[in-house]
Amino acid sequence: MSESVRLKWLLSESDARAGAEAEALPLLSVSISWGVRRREAAGVTTRAAAEDLSNYKICRAGDLVINRMRAFQGALGIAPEDGIVSPDYAVLGVDPNVDSRWLNYFLTSGSTVATMASLVRGIGGTEAGNVRTPRLNIADLLSMAAPLVSAEEQRVIADYLDRETARIDTLIEEQQRLIDMLHERRQDLVRAMVLGVTNPFLPPPDVAFTPIGYHFSVTLGKMLDGNKETRAGDLMLPYIRAGNIQDSGLRLSDVNQMPYSATEAASLNLLKGDLLVVEGGAVGTNALVHRDMPGWSFQKTVNRLRPLNDWSSSWLGYVLRTYRDVGVVDIVCNKSTIPHLTAEKLRAMRIPVVQPQEQWRVATMLDRETAKIDRLIAESDRFIELSRERRSALITAAVTGQIDVREAA
Repeated sequence: MSESVRLKWLLSESDARAGAEAEALPLLSVSISWGVRRREAAGVTTRAAAEDLSNYKICRAGDLVINRMRAFQGALGIAPEDGIVSPDYAVLGVDPNVDSRWLNYFLTSGSTVATMASLVRGIGGTEAGNVRTPRLNIADLLSMAAPLVSAEEQRVIADYLDRETARIDTLIEEQQRLIDMLHERRQDLVRAMVLGVTNPFLPPPDVAFTPIGYHFSVTLGKMLDGNKETRAGDLMLPYIRAGNIQDSGLRLSDVNQMPYSATEAASLNLLKGDLLVVEGGAVGTNALVHRDMPGWSFQKTVNRLRPLNDWSSSWLGYVLRTYRDVGVVDIVCNKSTIPHLTAEKLRAMRIPVVQPQEQWRVATMLDRETAKIDRLIAESDRFIELSRERRSALITAAVTGQIDVREAA
């Protein structure tokens, strides 16, 4: 495929606005993962009553729709039906002699997306004193070259990729279902071990509960204030924030620093056995500190729970994850507002009274059994990652002529 053609000869931009048709046409959205589809299928179920869609753009079935701010990541696709899209999207009609499936594969191939990324404007720039949002200029897109192949060859390539990517997608879906099942098994195992048949919403009278604050100190981290000047003698310390805390443990690949006074550093330190619980965001998610972390601290989005006696932080972590999964944390946080699991709420939260030796036994068993499940989940995640890489490589090879799809078929 040595010959090429400019995309401007295959595409023509349309700027038709919906006007009175807005209410009669479905609202479409564009995603990196699934291309173009109805917005409700993307998780948004209704239109806002006051939302004025008259200025939205009309796209017709077979048009190319591009999210210009994320085009360099592959956020584009062929519209499966007539609809309306955001006025910030680009809508382009496709030459009737071009197989839209082939064009979609070409534009979402790794090599094409990389070329788009090199053309994106706005990264690192400013406009009227503000950081510009990076976006793809449609004129730059139309200046790009595509392989010059016959309509018949486009169809053959598209048929081949439809078939092969469907096989890969099926394998990915199967692995994703397996991951979902493993997560459910993990949750069921933890709940059975830490609560048994006890209903935390309606606990039986013979089961004793106690406030967390009776057995653990609860301390909220330091507020991040980027405008506050560093004081003389302050220490720049790495800190744990909510995003670093996951069920699988602490993820410290992306860590920031901020200044702490010597007093703050001493009182907001991290020791082996501390339990770090997300205060705002994924509330209730927690991770155990497995070793002393000298020179580290934590931010205000995180609560530190430290044992006051011989109760197990690991066991408490499993209880809190179960409370999160069954909805107890939602009720405590009042999900009608922005959820925050404050130190006060954590101290007052009531948990089952279990003898410390039993806590340690249960936590040890759960550590062992959940680790087995987590390994299976990690293997499936890796399979999905490799499958997606293979899918991307296959598309690029097919549309650029690196493989002869007639022979491969």
